[in-house]
Amino acid sequence: MKHNHHSPLADFEEAYGGEPSAAPTKKNTATKKTSSQKAPAKKDSGLARRILITCLVFVVALGALGGSLIILNKHGNNTTNSRLTSSSRSSNKGKGKFYNSTGSSGKTIETRGDKQPYDDYDDGLILPDDFGDAYIDGEDWEKDFEDDWEDWEDWEDWEDDGQPMTSPNQTERKSEYKKTSKSDSDLTGYTIILDPGHGGRDTGCVFPFNAPEYNECDFTLRIAKRVKSELEARGATVYMTRTDNSWVSLYNRLAQTHLICLDIAEKEGKLPFSKARANELRSLLQQSIDINEDTVVSGGMGIMVGSGVGEDLNDLFEMEYKLEKVLFLSIHLNSSESRSQHGNQIYYVTDDSVIESERRQMRENSEFQRSDFPIRNEYYGRHNEDNNLLACCMYDNIVGNIPEFETNGHPVNADNYAVLREHGLTGVLIEVAFLSDDNDRAMLQQDQTIDTIAASICDGSKMYFIQKGI
Repeated sequence: MKHNHHSPLADFEEAYGGEPSAAPTKKNTATKKTSSQKAPAKKDSGLARRILITCLVFVVALGALGGSLIILNKHGNNTTNSRLTSSSRSSNKGKGKFYNSTGSSGKTIETRGDKQPYDDYDDGLILPDDFGDAYIDGEDWEKDFEDDWEDWEDWEDWEDDGQPMTSPNQTERKSEYKKTSKSDSDLTGYTIILDPGHGGRDTGCVFPFNAPEYNECDFTLRIAKRVKSELEARGATVYMTRTDNSWVSLYNRLAQTHLICLDIAEKEGKLPFSKARANELRSLLQQSIDINEDTVVSGGMGIMVGSGVGEDLNDLFEMEYKLEKVLFLSIHLNSSESRSQHGNQIYYVTDDSVIESERRQMRENSEFQRSDFPIRNEYYGRHNEDNNLLACCMYDNIVGNIPEFETNGHPVNADNYAVLREHGLTGVLIEVAFLSDDNDRAMLQQDQTIDTIAASICDGSKMYFIQKGI
């Protein structure tokens, strides 16, 4: 899909640092000796210096080694995923560290003058406990170092078994090396609805523009299937709005989403209305699936037609707001005719972004002038901050693991998309990368990149749940 872009993402600051303390000086406590004693004393002194230098070199090397392991852990779950080799284009160098926007640190995402959110790292980084403690001094630091050193020793033992290794973060061996714990990767009890963008007669963006060889819909389906496999391997329940290269209208996808949520709410005893009302809504939603069109005249928009939120949709929203363990993720690729844009971008909706768009549509879009197009009061009630938080989690994990996908546009953007606007779930639209960019496109054709994208989306989902305490 094509978007307009604004100013580039601000550079991140390092959240920690420091220099090693100076080596202690050695006092000369030797007593004055006679000339006959001087030669052996000098020899002993030279040997002592060599021993001291050897010890100091060992301590410095040990400190550097431990420090590198601490950095790997403290960047936030990057030890569980492969980090692709940075290209010269990327200036990331460790970016993608999770920004705690609503957690215990009390930090909030700030906005620039153009209302685009960005991450503010200036006064440090606080990570959720499950992704490593904050950088602190004293005994906690020592305990973290000991834990990291144990991990390193485990890796050394594994290398001694005769397996060729170059790094404890090497992709091919990561699943055997990582001691996966329930807290940092398990997604049992959570539900993810995956929406692979486009399909069938709707190819999405293409490249080259005048003689297409690559279609967005093919990439999004491939990525979504890989994400599904990874999510299910971690225990999540996963639904997909399309599973092949078929045409599925936007409102068909939304109707599917509402039906899934009705099933979950009924199973969990969270229906805010009677079962009779639930069945009535099911029937209305099924009509949108059967019609499978996006136009007003076709009737395919169903209960989701019009501005604002109608009574039927409001009932579904109120039900879906209670389904905290369910996420909606729409997967897309981006495109730019200038071919200068690249990298990952995440979109989400807020009440304000939808209302601003609808006001503009009322002025400019002829569909809003139709007699059968309902104009309703502006709706307020979405979980705006949750959508923003999920967007940040997704961007930080994807770019943290694939530095080449750092965008030169705005990383996280509030906008108005039907697949996010017409339900009450926390959700985002993930523009994984730009199909029009040569480097992005080349990487998207690599299995390793797809695997890392999938792992990053799973980590972003888990990170959101941890940050919310769900």
